[in-house]
Amino acid sequence: MSALSFPSATRPPSKRRPHGRRRIAGTIGLATAAWASVAALAPGPQGAAMAADTAVSDQPWRLDRALATPDWLTLSGEHRLRYSTLVNQFRPGLSGRDEALSLRTLVRADVRVGPAWSLTAELQDSRAYLTGDQSSVNTSMVNAVEPIQAHLRYDGRDLFTAGDRLDLRFGRQTLDIGSRRLVARNRFRNAIQSFNGVSGHWRGAGGGEVRGFYFLPVRPRPSGFDAVSDNRVRFDREDFNLQFWGLWLHRPDLIAGIGVETYVYGLHERDQPGVYDSRDRQIYTPGLRLVRPPRPGAVDLDLETNLQLGHRHAGRSPLDTERLSVFAHAHHAAIGYTWATPWRPRLGLNLDIGSGDGDTGNGRHTRFDCLFGPRRTDFGPTGLYGLLGRENLISAGPRLSIQPTDRLSAHVIWRANWLEDRADAFARSGVRDPGGLSGRFAGHQVEARLRFWLLPGQVRLEAGAAVFANGRFLATAPNATGAGTPAYAYTDIRLLF
Repeated sequence: MSALSFPSATRPPSKRRPHGRRRIAGTIGLATAAWASVAALAPGPQGAAMAADTAVSDQPWRLDRALATPDWLTLSGEHRLRYSTLVNQFRPGLSGRDEALSLRTLVRADVRVGPAWSLTAELQDSRAYLTGDQSSVNTSMVNAVEPIQAHLRYDGRDLFTAGDRLDLRFGRQTLDIGSRRLVARNRFRNAIQSFNGVSGHWRGAGGGEVRGFYFLPVRPRPSGFDAVSDNRVRFDREDFNLQFWGLWLHRPDLIAGIGVETYVYGLHERDQPGVYDSRDRQIYTPGLRLVRPPRPGAVDLDLETNLQLGHRHAGRSPLDTERLSVFAHAHHAAIGYTWATPWRPRLGLNLDIGSGDGDTGNGRHTRFDCLFGPRRTDFGPTGLYGLLGRENLISAGPRLSIQPTDRLSAHVIWRANWLEDRADAFARSGVRDPGGLSGRFAGHQVEARLRFWLLPGQVRLEAGAAVFANGRFLATAPNATGAGTPAYAYTDIRLLF
């Protein structure tokens, strides 16, 4: 279970909602208008011929240069348009084909207010169309008109040792830490998670790092199915009912080019009647990571292990007062080799394990909670798909990636997947056999992605697909949909300005 879950609300039992297709013309118009409006802001012939100028210029077209903003002001942004579709739905309670036309627009302003001080504001507008009553759309895909960053930043240098740097941020912000498996700024996902609080990042001249933060995670609103499907605007909120903190240390070269990361995260939540119904989690997640980054002609590795301790309740109901002790774990191991050839091929082997919880009556909770970590890098596309996750999973297989040019890259990943606990729900599927009679083997996933920079640094095209060949468990579990082989595909265009 993730730190913030995104359940779909109860759907009307009758006809499909017409809101998606009825607005398709306006949606496509909005997508194209976003880029056209940016071009129109540029004065004179530069705006009229933006694409041509970008193609022949050494630098991508940027909004602040077009507007000739002063040195103390930087404006930037991006717009992404994605179409995705899923056939043979795997989620219990849903059926048929799912599709979405997703739009995400980000606009950011950075204002320098002194030699070491600056202000940052970033607005997100994430929407989804074409969804119907049997869609899995939720707040991970939709968050319309929301400020995801609004903070004061201090950037100090040579404070403690020669050549060091200290970055402090106060206010609403996003962040990436370490492997990005437990806390990160979402990239593939349509809506970006943000936090309100304070963070610090110290970097020494030798490459050592220390990071710490104390946050109130921002909870997206609205969360009801109808409101999300209609892309309704309501500002998110954060409060002391959900708190998240962490301390992370990094040494870049422990031995033979291998770096080490050690960290601990804490998550604390409590119920507030009428405001926030929670599982009252009080959990601590220590971790250790050894990493040697990929480079041509060398072996790389990534080994990460986590424990999870504390206590929590089983459900969100205020009437659930039974305290369960938490002991869960998750592990990632990857080793690979990159050939020093023009296409830079890399072949790797990956293994992931996340504990499950099949015994609900023993006073313990052993299903791993992935906190605020994205899944796309390790487990394939999320959004309408997102079948795999770091919970109740044993997953292994090879990964092949290539980069023929600086503009073109691709990868193919195959994973064989089992349940860590045969009586718990498999990963993020929602499929469960409480009796454990459907076996452990869930099936095979094959996933591929292709990226191409149409205009370097300006316009990027991406396409991908994932297919999950059901094993015995997903074919025979009591609440399995029986729909057949889930297959997902998407294509998107990302415009930077």
